[in-house]
Amino acid sequence: MKSVRITIIFGIFIFTVLCVLSCAPQMESIEKIPAEATEVDTAKINLEIRKHLSFGIEYYKNKQYDDAIRNFKKVLEIDPVNELGYKYLADSYLRHPDTTYIDSAQVLYETATKQFPTNPYFFSGLGYIYQKIVSRLEGEIEDADSTIKEKITQQIDNFCYKALVNFQRAVSLDANDYTSINAIGSIFLRQSKLDSAMIWYEKSVIVDSNQAYIWDILSKIYVAHNKNEDAMKAFGNLVQLLPEEPDYLLKFGQYCAKCGEFDRSLSILDEYIKTNPDDYRGYQYLGLVKAANKEFKEALTQFKKAEEFNAKSVKLLCDIANTYKDMKRYNSARNYISKAKKIDPNFGYIYIVEGDIVYSQAMDKVPESGEVNMEVKCTFLKASKVYRQVINNPDWGGMARSKLDFIKPYLPSREEIKQYRFMGGTACD
Repeated sequence: MKSVRITIIFGIFIFTVLCVLSCAPQMESIEKIPAEATEVDTAKINLEIRKHLSFGIEYYKNKQYDDAIRNFKKVLEIDPVNELGYKYLADSYLRHPDTTYIDSAQVLYETATKQFPTNPYFFSGLGYIYQKIVSRLEGEIEDADSTIKEKITQQIDNFCYKALVNFQRAVSLDANDYTSINAIGSIFLRQSKLDSAMIWYEKSVIVDSNQAYIWDILSKIYVAHNKNEDAMKAFGNLVQLLPEEPDYLLKFGQYCAKCGEFDRSLSILDEYIKTNPDDYRGYQYLGLVKAANKEFKEALTQFKKAEEFNAKSVKLLCDIANTYKDMKRYNSARNYISKAKKIDPNFGYIYIVEGDIVYSQAMDKVPESGEVNMEVKCTFLKASKVYRQVINNPDWGGMARSKLDFIKPYLPSREEIKQYRFMGGTACD
């Protein structure tokens, strides 16, 4: 009897369980409904993202940056790792006319470099922002007192370093990113590291040889370093890229001569003079070619013709002074330097030639034995002081630094000057 009761109870339990299971929703149905809902939601979300990106990019193109920012923010609210959203939002902050937005751009780019560590665009953008900050700090330093100047200088160095690191990272991710390569070159150029700047700019023109602006910078560095063959190549490229600029053709002719290609040089300049008989520059550059070939009298003849057409050209007056210097006619050279200073005392090349005149006079005093006495050392010191007047000149500073490096071994020490003056010497005064 007891076993029958147990059997009945067990049977009732099994029946109840089966009823419950039969009434419950099937697992397949439970899974299908959320999956379908997820597909609908994902499509809706993607549509929202595309909509705000589309609107934002349109506003961005039209320079309506407030509206662009609003839409790109919405994109990142929906999808916090959307690369396009980061890119355009950061750029919108950067391009906004309100310069305070640069702080927001900086934060966004810094975040993006961590979020997308293999995307060179964000590293390049962050480097550019650091450069913008450097420019702002350089504007602030002019009116600051000495204590604040020191602090700002440290900040400038810090941001320059940060910019350099980020641009280098961008180039390591994309070797053809010539924009970042150029930025690295510009940082080294700002720091007066001409050799390093030259290396990076040369990399840039390998990637894209049609960059006239970079060839122009390289030509100036080559000229400052007396790298005549490289300068000739640079001017040759500039002639092809900017045929409407006659200065490059004239300089190309000049450097052909410096590289020993005198026939080619004379052919270029003679043709230029025939085509442009009233342009003083043709005669000026022909004079430079003659001077490079040590035909100083013929050079002066051409310079004088040029002077008849333009007696106010400071560069021409300096070229004439330089030729008189090569002829060791120092008084005539100084007269032309004086004429140049009266017209434009801020023209850097004046002080390059003036320093060369002093240097040449010092070399005239060096005996055959090569022994340099204090009088000669003091003359070299005077030459160095002239060069230093243009050491920060954007066009002539590189040449001035090269000349200072060259004469540095011949300069007297402070102790030598002190002893010399104690003995009654005045050449260093």
